[in-house]
Amino acid sequence: LASPHVKPVVMQGTPEHTGMLATVYWEQNSKDVYLVVNNLPAPPQGKQYQLWAQVGDEMVDAGLLTWNLDAGVLKMKNIPSASAFAISLEAEGGSKTPTLSSVMVLGKV
Repeated sequence: LASPHVKPVVMQGTPEHTGMLATVYWEQNSKDVYLVVNNLPAPPQGKQYQLWAQVGDEMVDAGLLTWNLDAGVLKMKNIPSASAFAISLEAEGGSKTPTLSSVMVLGKV
């Protein structure tokens, strides 16, 4: 994560979720994405956090978070290009598109 080729993207809480925070570390050569959950509450029963990458006008699934407070850095899906990252709270198992009202944090690249 200390490589000069890693771009950190800080995702701040949306207006409905102030104080929440997560950080994506996007390796520019390999396009690997790593996630650090800085401040998100445990998801409620039957729900799961999902990372999204904005690619053009589409939100692309970047992976589901398996909740574990001791996980530290989570390896997510490889993302070749993105203009933003976001995390939404979805039904367990994830969604094909993000539930916009459930976006918890968002950060522009």
